Amino acid sequence: QINWGECPQLEPTQEEKSKKQTVIANCLKENPPPKPEDEPSPEVLEKHHADITTCALKTEGWFDDNNKYKFDRAKTEIEQKALNPEITEKIKGKHEECKGEAEERFADDFISQVKLYQACMDQNISTICGIQIVAPPQA
Repeated sequence: QINWGECPQLEPTQEEKSKKQTVIANCLKENPPPKPEDEPSPEVLEKHHADITTCALKTEGWFDDNNKYKFDRAKTEIEQKALNPEITEKIKGKHEECKGEAEERFADDFISQVKLYQACMDQNISTICGIQIVAPPQA
């Protein structure tokens, strides 16, 4: 369970969650996970995770024709969330920092760019908005 802090607008709707589940299910059909009996190595598991992530991002239209991540789309999505204007500006500033670091560190590795950018943004947005993971209610 997540406490969205000052940014409840970022909580995905049930429709968004459902669409994401469908995309992931389809990507898993295209890229079946390694079988446990094959005792996959951490590298094999990491590659599978990257394959699923890449499939999902491509399915959702996050890459352009040159397979470059659409950083501007990410920024636009934040702008459309109707957050407090001060929070939006802080997040947009972090967007530029995270984008710059990702492009600089992984100039020719678009998947690593996306991973770094998303991790950077997740961390910054969590801090700016005060997002916290809270324990599920006790039964």
